[in-house]
Amino acid sequence: MDRGVFDDDTVFRRFELKHKLLNVSEMESKDNFQKSKVKWAVEGDENSKFFHGIINKRRAQLAIRGIFVDGFWETEPGMIKDAFFNHFASRFKEPANHRFKLNFEFNKKLHQNQMEDLERSVSRDEIRRAVWSCGDNKSPGPDGFTFEFFKKYWDCIGSDFCEAVEYFFVNSSFSKGCNSSFVALIPKVMDAKFVNDFRPISLIGSVYKVVTKVLANRLAPVIADLISDTQSAFVAGRQILDGPFILDEILHWCKRKNKKAMFFKVDFAKAYDSVRWDYLLEVLEAFGFGRTWCNWIRGTLTSAKASILINGSPSKEYSCHRGLKQGDPLAPYLFILIMESLHLSFNRVVDEGLFKGIQLPGSLSLSHLFYADDAMFIGEWSNENLSGIINILKSFFLASGLQINILKSQLLGVCVPHQVVEQAASLIGCSIMSNKFRYLGVMVGEYSSRIKAWDDVILKLRSRLSKWKVKTLSIGGRLTLLKSVLGASPIYNMSIFKVPTGVLKVMESIRSRFFNGADQSEKKVTWVAWNKVLASKKHGGLGVSSFFALNRALLLKWVWRFVSQDGSLWYKVIRALYGSSVETHSTSLSSNWCSIMREVNKLKGKGFDFWSHCKKRIGNGDDSRFWFDCWIGDVPLRVKFPRLFALDLNKEASVAVKLSAPIDISFRRNARGGIEEHLLADLTSLMDSVTLSNSGDRWVCDLVSDGNFRVKEIRNYIDDLFLPHQAAQTRWIKYIPIKVNIFAWRARQDCLPTRVNLIRRGITIESSLCPVCSVCEEDVCHIFFRCDLAQLVLRRICRWWGLDPHDWSSFQEWQSWILSIQFSSKVKAMLEGVFFVSWWFIWNFRNRIIFEESPPRRSEIFDAIVFCAFNWCKSRCHTTFSWDDWLKNPQFISL
Repeated sequence: MDRGVFDDDTVFRRFELKHKLLNVSEMESKDNFQKSKVKWAVEGDENSKFFHGIINKRRAQLAIRGIFVDGFWETEPGMIKDAFFNHFASRFKEPANHRFKLNFEFNKKLHQNQMEDLERSVSRDEIRRAVWSCGDNKSPGPDGFTFEFFKKYWDCIGSDFCEAVEYFFVNSSFSKGCNSSFVALIPKVMDAKFVNDFRPISLIGSVYKVVTKVLANRLAPVIADLISDTQSAFVAGRQILDGPFILDEILHWCKRKNKKAMFFKVDFAKAYDSVRWDYLLEVLEAFGFGRTWCNWIRGTLTSAKASILINGSPSKEYSCHRGLKQGDPLAPYLFILIMESLHLSFNRVVDEGLFKGIQLPGSLSLSHLFYADDAMFIGEWSNENLSGIINILKSFFLASGLQINILKSQLLGVCVPHQVVEQAASLIGCSIMSNKFRYLGVMVGEYSSRIKAWDDVILKLRSRLSKWKVKTLSIGGRLTLLKSVLGASPIYNMSIFKVPTGVLKVMESIRSRFFNGADQSEKKVTWVAWNKVLASKKHGGLGVSSFFALNRALLLKWVWRFVSQDGSLWYKVIRALYGSSVETHSTSLSSNWCSIMREVNKLKGKGFDFWSHCKKRIGNGDDSRFWFDCWIGDVPLRVKFPRLFALDLNKEASVAVKLSAPIDISFRRNARGGIEEHLLADLTSLMDSVTLSNSGDRWVCDLVSDGNFRVKEIRNYIDDLFLPHQAAQTRWIKYIPIKVNIFAWRARQDCLPTRVNLIRRGITIESSLCPVCSVCEEDVCHIFFRCDLAQLVLRRICRWWGLDPHDWSSFQEWQSWILSIQFSSKVKAMLEGVFFVSWWFIWNFRNRIIFEESPPRRSEIFDAIVFCAFNWCKSRCHTTFSWDDWLKNPQFISL
C-alpha cells in the first residue's frame, strides 16, 4: 500500500484487522483500570509513589499538617483531631435556657392555603424530583452513597429509599444514623494555622439531604411573601448586586447634598453555627407556620451528630444543639427568616424614633440592607443612632444567639470629620471604613477605588491563565476556558460599573494571548485577528464575544429594570433620587447610575439606540402613559404628534383613560383647521386599531423574540453591531472535537502558517514549495486540495461514502459541492466533519515531514482519518452505530 498498490478489498480487510486490534487494546485498558482500583485499595494509604501520583494538587493544598493549640504548634494527627473535636463540640453545645423572647406580632404571615400546602403529605414523585435535582457526585455523608448511585439503580432501590424518606414525614424524626454528617474543613485564609481559620461544611447523608430538599422546594415559592425587600439573598427574582448599587448611590447622594450619614457594616460571628433552635421555631410560629411544619423542622435539627474530617479521617462524633448546617439545602431559607425578625425589630425601632435612617426624596426611608449574614445599617450621623444599633443587636443576640464580631465590623462617616468617626469607632470597638469599601465583593465609593478594583480583575485573569494551562491545553480546550471560566471571572464588577477602555484592551489582550497559546511574557506570531475570534459564528467568527459587549449588556440590564419598573427596592431608590421619568435623569453627576445613562447616550451616538427597543405591550392600558410610553409604533406619540401633545392638558393620562373618551376631550382648545385637524384624524384612525384586553400591560424588549430582556442576546446584538462581519458563516460540526473545528475555521480563513503565509509575514525560509509534493507553492488551497496527497485522500473519502470524486481547487468549490449532496442534514454534517478530520491529518502529516527525521507513511493517513472520525462521531452522537456500518455504509447511518 505504501507503494500505491492496493484495492478496495485490501483496504477494508486492513480496517477490519485494525478494528479487532483496537478492541483488544480497549479490553486491556479496562483490565488495567480495574487493576488500578485494586492497587488503590491495597496501596492507597501507603507512603508510595503510587499514592503521591494519585493525590492531586488541590488535595495537597487542603491538607492540614499542623495547627496551633494553646500557643503550641501541634503536628501529631491525634492531637489535631482532638483540637478540632473540642472546638466544634463546644461551638455546637446546648445554649443557656434563658433568652429574650419575641414580644410583637409579625405583620406578614402565611395564608391558610399556603400553610396547608406546605404540610401536605409527601409523594413519591416529589421525592424522586428531589433526588434528581441533587448533583450526581456530591461529597457523600457517612452513608457513603452518591446520588448517581440512587439514580442509576432507582428501579431496584427507589421504593426502599422512598420509605426511608416517608418515615421522616410521618414521624417527624430520622431513623438512627440518618441525621449524622461528616464536616469538611475549608480554609478561610491562606496558610490556615488556627482552628478558627477553617469553615465547617456539612457532608450530609442522602436521606437527610432529600428530606431537606423536599422542604426547601416547598418553602421557596412562598418565602418571597414573608421576606422584605431589604433582603436580597436566596429569594427568586432578587439580585445580589442591588445592595452595592444602592449603597453607592446613597453615598454619592449624601456627598452631593452634604448630608451627614453613617454606614455601619456588621459582621456576625459564626452566623450559621450560632442560631438558637428555640428562637428559630419561635420565629416560624410567628410567621404562621403550622405545627406539623414546625415539627418537621425540629426533626431535622434534633438528634444531629457530626464528626470532623481531618485529611480524610473522621474524628469522634459529637452532638449538635444549635446552628444550621452549611451544605443543607434548607438552611439558607431558615436563616433569612431569622434575619427577617431582625428587620421587623429594627423597623419598630425606626418607627419609634429611636433610630433615624436616611430620608430620600419623597417618602422613601432606608435604614438597613441584608444579604444573608452581611448586614449594613444606614442612618443619620449621631451618637444616639450608633448606640441604638448596638443595643438592638445586643438584644437580637440575647434572643437568637447571633452575636456581632465588633472587631470585624466597620464604621463609615460621610461628611463627618475623621476624628469624630475615629472617636465613635473607638467607643464601640470597631474599625473605620475609608470612603471606599467592599460590600458583597464589590468596591463601593470613590472612582479611584474602582481603578484599583479593575487592577484586581486583571490580576485575577492572569492568575487563571497559568503557564501550564497554556502549554497543556489544546486550542479547543483554551477556547472552552475562554468562553466559560474567563468569561465569568470579571462579571461581578462588570455588572455594575463601566469598564474603562484601557482596562478592556488589557483584558482582551490577555485572552488573545491565551487563545494563541502564548505565555504572557513571550512574543508569538498572531495568525488570526482577535476581533474575528470574538465575532459570532453566523458572522464568520468563533463566538467568544467581547468584554465590551458583555459589560454594556450588563449595564443595560439596570436600565431595562428601571424602564420596566420591576418594583424592587433598587428601583424605588433610583426613582426617589432621580425621578420617575428616565428621560429627565441627569448624566452629568458622578454617581454610577448617571455614568450608565451617559453610556446609553454614547451607544446611541454609535448607532445603538436602546430606548427605541423598549416598548409597552398593551393589555388593559392602565399602566401605560398615552403620550410618553412607546406602546404603539416605534416612537412615543408625543414625538409623532407634537402639536396635539402640546394641546393636551392631561399629558400623564394612561392609555385606558384616553381611549375611554374622545381623544381631544382634554385639549385646551379644539384642533384648528388644516394640519391640526389632519393630525387628529390620523391619531383617531390609529386608535381605532387598538383593542384593550383584561391582562396587564408589560414592557417588552423587541431585540429578544419573547420580549424578555436577556443579557446573552443583548450582548450578541452589540457584538454583531460593532465586530467585523464576514460573508460566510462559520461551519461548526458538533460530531468532531472543538480543536478540529477551529483548525478547519483557521484553514478557511487562510490563517495557517503555510510557507506562502510565512514569507508574506517576512519570515525567512529556504523554499516556498510544498514540503509534501515539492511541485507548487504551499498555500492552503494547494495543501488541502491540489497537492497529490490531498487529492488521493479526498478521492478515497468520496469512494468510501459512495460519491463521485471531484477535483476541487478551493474551499468555496468544495462547500458548493457539499451543499448539493442529497443526504439528510445530519449525515451531511457528519460527512463534512470527516473532511475536517482529513484536513487535520493532512496538516499533521505535512508537519511531520518538516519536523521529524524519519518520514511518515502515507498509508497511515486514511486509516487514522477513518478510525478517529469513527470514535469522535460515535462518542458525540445520541444514537449508536457499529463499526461495520461506519466502514461500509456511512451514508445510511440513522442519526
